[in-house]
Amino acid sequence: MSQNQIRALEVLAKSGGGIVEAVETSGRLGLKGKSLGGVFSAISRQKINGLSLIVAWGRGRDGRGLRWKLNEKLIDQKSLLAVVKELLA
Repeated sequence: MSQNQIRALEVLAKSGGGIVEAVETSGRLGLKGKSLGGVFSAISRQKINGLSLIVAWGRGRDGRGLRWKLNEKLIDQKSLLAVVKELLA
């Protein structure tokens, strides 16, 4: 995973309900538009035991971009945050 993908997972792990809007995360990651969408879509294509770590969860509230949800069948937010912190250390 790239540094941006790990940082995106950190934002997701810290979010309410394991859901983030791509547009909301742009300031935290310093990415915009297609670059930001590419980070989340790349994560969604990575499979663990045949399941995606994150899944698209509909359009953003303003109609721009997508919302992304952590697939808690694989990992919960607390465990993901612990893993991400270890990777970023």
